[in-house]
Amino acid sequence: MLDKIIGQILLVLLNWFEKRINLSQTAADADSDIDSLRRAGSRIDEWVRKQNDLHSREQSNEDRS
Repeated sequence: MLDKIIGQILLVLLNWFEKRINLSQTAADADSDIDSLRRAGSRIDEWVRKQNDLHSREQSNEDRS
């Protein structure tokens, strides 16, 4: 009796793990939000420009010395 209960529990767990593994291998694309993507791109572009400005100033100071 106890061995049947343990066997059933193990089968349920194995089936659950199998379903989880199969679901994790399935990819789903998200809906694209054009406005959010544009805002993110603008922020990245602004950050890159700031980084370039910082590096160009550092290099000009090094040339003067």
